[in-house]
Amino acid sequence: MSVNNSVATGSKPKASMPRIAAAAVIGTSIEWYDFFVFAQLSALALNSVFFPEASALTGVLILFATQGVGFVARPLGAIIFGHIGDRVGRKQTLIVTLLLMGIATFAMGLLPTFAQWGYAASIVLVVLRVAQGLAAGGEWGGAALIGVENAPANKKALYGSFAQLGSPVGLVLATVVVLVTNVSMTSEAFIEWGWRVPFLISIILVPIGLIIRTKISESPEFTALQETEDKKSAPLVQVFRYQWKQLLVGIGAFTGVFLSYYLMTSFMLAYARNTLGMDNSVSLPSNLIAAIVEGLFVVVAAVLSVRIGTKRINTVSAIGLLVWALPSFWLAAFAPPWGMYVSVGVSMVFVGAAYGVLASDVSRLFSTDTRYTGVSLCYHLAAVLGGGLAPILATAMLEQSGGNIFLIGIIPAVAAVIMLVCCLLLPRFQTDLDTQTVGTVTRAHESV
Repeated sequence: MSVNNSVATGSKPKASMPRIAAAAVIGTSIEWYDFFVFAQLSALALNSVFFPEASALTGVLILFATQGVGFVARPLGAIIFGHIGDRVGRKQTLIVTLLLMGIATFAMGLLPTFAQWGYAASIVLVVLRVAQGLAAGGEWGGAALIGVENAPANKKALYGSFAQLGSPVGLVLATVVVLVTNVSMTSEAFIEWGWRVPFLISIILVPIGLIIRTKISESPEFTALQETEDKKSAPLVQVFRYQWKQLLVGIGAFTGVFLSYYLMTSFMLAYARNTLGMDNSVSLPSNLIAAIVEGLFVVVAAVLSVRIGTKRINTVSAIGLLVWALPSFWLAAFAPPWGMYVSVGVSMVFVGAAYGVLASDVSRLFSTDTRYTGVSLCYHLAAVLGGGLAPILATAMLEQSGGNIFLIGIIPAVAAVIMLVCCLLLPRFQTDLDTQTVGTVTRAHESV
């Protein structure tokens, strides 16, 4: 009898869709709220608070570098928590990552400023950002697998999309809180103390996520793996030894999504404020538009995938990002603020559609005993390239070119081409690994 049949006929029933959705969506929403609050405040206030001696654009560049430290820490978190998730379990790992993220974010809200601590404050800020990055690195893979590994064979993309909704929901929460805090006080008050409020709110949200996650059961595929006791001691070694091609394809598929997303949210906020001279209350709604449109098309794509599969969705999304790359920045520069709103909204159609189905597609590249590690590395290494480095590169290009934003459109165009190639390669490297471990599929991987 196969493992799947054993699970199906065993004493433990599969968790219901509402419970799985709640554990994935609410938990990831809270974690991404914490992560996005830093990204938005980097462009609006933290440069003045922690790097007051730098010029406006240089301060933003330094904050993007600090933000990038969090992104660089995410692959390390993927390795650490991926190992725990592949050995101890998905559920327990998700509880630890949520706690780590919440503590780090709350501590940021209590952190003394540069005026009080000098460079020590800046250093502690970076350390806390690293902690956020480690937590984010372990969060997404577990949340995605709780959905994918509990899903029927024809609905893995739909269940996997639950974790993907956490990003737009978290962005909405972060943007609303930052926007309301910003408009409810003077600019001076916001720089003096108002920036702390979005960080401190995390202490209220985290317990909600913990309560929900303690009630979810472990995924049946991981439970079946535990019963076989066929687990390798080092998932990372197994991924790099036997599944490195799958790893590269997964990274390439995600990179175009992340790069377009962060250029249209984090970088666009800094560009609107420092180059176009837009007020925060005018530029911040673009992030609300981004989150709403992305979330909508995550759902649309996930539902469509049940009928038409994921390949066409990924292909159309990659082509759309390629075609829209240059016009989006031209429109944002020449018709603010509405041109920026349209640019962001259209980009998020393609970002959301691909993001909604890639969780299941990339998870199918890896076996059960390495899946947490493999899928987390794909996601977060792509995040480093697309989210951590791209805003830094775009800001540096903007400064060196004297404010010429059109050159920046080349960056997402190149990433979209890479994404298209990798999405077309995904089916070739995917295997039905629900009942297999690395030890039983080594030859299959090497032959590919």
